[in-house]
Amino acid sequence: MENLPYFELITSQDLKEYYVIEIDLNGRKTSIDLNFKNNSITKDGIETIKAFLDDINKFDKQNKSYISNDFTEGNGETKDYINFYFDELDQDEISNIIDIHDVSTPKEILLLNKLKLNRIGLYPDGKYNTDYYAVFDYSIDINGKSCEQLLVIKTNEKGQLDHIAWES
Repeated sequence: MENLPYFELITSQDLKEYYVIEIDLNGRKTSIDLNFKNNSITKDGIETIKAFLDDINKFDKQNKSYISNDFTEGNGETKDYINFYFDELDQDEISNIIDIHDVSTPKEILLLNKLKLNRIGLYPDGKYNTDYYAVFDYSIDINGKSCEQLLVIKTNEKGQLDHIAWES
């Protein structure tokens, strides 16, 4: 039996395919799921999961830096993701998300700053043929609900960026 941060005890030699828990992360409900292809995992694999889960707050901050850099470079998914909202929402809908009267900060940056982490998915043994270790799903809340449009950060087991994707 292994005790993982946030999760109850799991049996490393008799794994279920899927584990999920909802936590309060920075004042927001965030789900974390573990996805296993195999029914067992090594001690090193468990230690890697533990270390990753212990660093979730650090990774969230790091991801926001990845997002900001991607936006600033201007040719990444983040710019398209943010522009989508300005193309699809009317002025009233945008004003429910950001202060459109704030002229000190570009509206795109104000909206970018509204991204919230909703879900973290871990794939320690390549479930679904993933070539990344973790997925962080970010979205913008509209009328108190997370939008279905996701800005997704995919990383390795050390939280290093694999790539950013826009998914729905």
